Amino acid sequence: MDNVYLLNHEPNINPSLKEQISSDYEQIKYENLGLEKYILEKYNLDVSGKYGSLVIKNPFGKASGQLSSNISQIKTDAVDGLGFAVIKTVISQDENSESSMEDWKVKAPKMIVEEIVSERGEKGYTVTWKGRGWDKSFEDYLELVTKSFDIYKETQMPIIPSVQYHLPNSEEDFRESEYRFTTKSLERVWRESSVDLPFIVEQDFSATLSGLKNTKEEILRWSREVPRLIDKHIATDNKIIGVKLFNPLFDDDFQVDMVRALNDNASDTVGTITCFNRLFDFNKEFEGKKGIAYGGYDLSDRNLRVLTKFIDEYKEKTFIPISATGNINSGRMMVEYALRGATSGQIHTFFQIPSENFRLKEGSRTKKALHELMFNPINGLVATMVSLRNILGIKEDNVFRFLDIPELHKKIQLDKLK
Repeated sequence: MDNVYLLNHEPNINPSLKEQISSDYEQIKYENLGLEKYILEKYNLDVSGKYGSLVIKNPFGKASGQLSSNISQIKTDAVDGLGFAVIKTVISQDENSESSMEDWKVKAPKMIVEEIVSERGEKGYTVTWKGRGWDKSFEDYLELVTKSFDIYKETQMPIIPSVQYHLPNSEEDFRESEYRFTTKSLERVWRESSVDLPFIVEQDFSATLSGLKNTKEEILRWSREVPRLIDKHIATDNKIIGVKLFNPLFDDDFQVDMVRALNDNASDTVGTITCFNRLFDFNKEFEGKKGIAYGGYDLSDRNLRVLTKFIDEYKEKTFIPISATGNINSGRMMVEYALRGATSGQIHTFFQIPSENFRLKEGSRTKKALHELMFNPINGLVATMVSLRNILGIKEDNVFRFLDIPELHKKIQLDKLK
């Protein structure tokens, strides 16, 4: 397989800037000024990102999962500088507390971080657990969302609820009562919280859906109908509907078909597409459960291949904004996704890797990870953006914006960056 990655491991940086980045990597110097302002003033880089139409201070967010399931985790993320956080996925229900996808409410908080070697021999990490969606009551979830909005008011870190709505097979109808009750309940909490955010909800197509072996027709039906049903039960016009797509057990072309289906059928309702949830291994076992989702470089390899095919097709078209996910283990990997149209990235595994992978030795995992993502002198976002600016011939006295990168595929042949 040809290497899908566009950026060299060794960044193209002049010695003085390389020394400055290394110095910033060794110790935090930005606490008084603020991370993003420091990077702007010191390096002439604007690292703002977007989730859909919503501007965020940096592109790094936390993906839905076990690490965004309580208020302490979300407060730490906000205080220590993440761009946004997606709350652990709740399973939709109707007004009688009945849920057609009850089996997704699995209480299994134990997680194991493991090294994983990809098909092409690249070492990375994956996190393994048995849990699926939110396992407490729906009322508890609404309370967590309410408290999270209070944290947003203090810190301005956007908080995004995540839902897995009913997904029928070809012989079933959608349980619209679940769409209606769940969506209206979340919107009520948003309205009562009086936050200056759009009402945001992200539909999560879980990686574990791969275990159901749905047909292509069923999955494309979900892509067409789910956003419409969510939108139908939202009263406000100030909204962003996100759709997090999974990696079903089909080829890359079908993965492109899913993104195309949303763009062709739901561009007036979907505000962002998260591309793409984890891979699935039917043979892997964990604590007695056979069939486990996984990540690592196999995941980013596939996601980037698919997004490359997609943006090649959409060069002359406007497409729904992309929020990337999948093995975002460095600022350089974030830029690889940005080169395929992504304006933000959602991370889970990188917050749990062994501490020796982080230069900072004090502070929360969030703080250590964000510092690594920004200032690693080889793979950090600052080094990668400085290198890309040099490759593109942009003068250092011009501000280079992270949000310029997702537009590059329209202007240059990306393979020229290799």
